[in-house]
Amino acid sequence: MIDSEQGKIDKKEPCNDCENMIRTKCNQIIETAENNGFTNKILGLIYTYIHYIIIFSVAFIFSFNNNILHLCILLIIVSLDAFSIIVLHGCPLTHLEQKYLHTNTCEERSQLLNNAGIVYTCEHEYEKQVELMINVWTLIAVKCLLLILFKTFNFKLQNHNNIYA
Repeated sequence: MIDSEQGKIDKKEPCNDCENMIRTKCNQIIETAENNGFTNKILGLIYTYIHYIIIFSVAFIFSFNNNILHLCILLIIVSLDAFSIIVLHGCPLTHLEQKYLHTNTCEERSQLLNNAGIVYTCEHEYEKQVELMINVWTLIAVKCLLLILFKTFNFKLQNHNNIYA
C-alpha cells in the first residue's frame, strides 16, 4: 500500500491484486488434488507421462506423416516449446517433474546416453534442451523442404500399401 503522505510503499500488507482468477483456480485444483490423495509422486508422474506423450507424438508425426500442413503445425509447436525453454531457462514440464519427483526426463536421458557411451562434456541442461529443440526443428524443416522439392520436380514416392496417402 502506498502511504500518500510520504510516498513510500508499505511492504507489510499483502498484495490483493496478485490473487487473480487463474491463480485462485490453480490453488483450488492443487488443494483438491492433495485432499483426494494425490501425492507429489502421482503429480510428477502425470507430468512425466504428458512429456512422453508429446515427445512420442512429435516423433510419430515426423516419421509417418508427409502432409506439409501437418509438419508445419508441428514446426510451430516445436518452435513454441523452444521459445518456452528460452524464456524459462528450461522446459516447463521438466521443471514440474523436478519439483514433484526430484528427478526429470532430462536426467534420465543423460543417464541413458552415458550408459550408451555417448558423453556430453557440457553439464548445462538448458543448453542440451535448446540443442535438442534446434535439432528436432531442423529435421522437421528439412523434411518439409524435401517434400516441397519432390512435388516441385514431380518426383513420385512409391506408395506401397497406401502408407503415404
